[in-house]
Amino acid sequence: MASLEAEMLEFIRRGLDDHAKNCPMQPKAILLNPGNHELFGWDELWGIPVLADERVAPKRFRIECDGSAFGIEEKVAELTREWEPQVVPATPVAPREGEPYARSTILAR
Repeated sequence: MASLEAEMLEFIRRGLDDHAKNCPMQPKAILLNPGNHELFGWDELWGIPVLADERVAPKRFRIECDGSAFGIEEKVAELTREWEPQVVPATPVAPREGEPYARSTILAR
């Protein structure tokens, strides 16, 4: 069985490869949970700084870049909480003179 450190290195390498394929921005940092950061003692991986960040769950990592959406979930929740739906009354409108209109096929009995 692989060690947690070896697994994390593999996951981070895959994450960086995926990031390189899908994001035009260069990674600024690799974020780790403070406990994992202390346990591994990494300051840098592949030339990218490794930083502790309490927002990252244990055994997880986050790639920080200028295109990062980290924290977007809270912002979306904030914006949707403030949003109040607008009710627009539906008023039947008669067709304008000369415009075609659909005739109802339902006949009153």
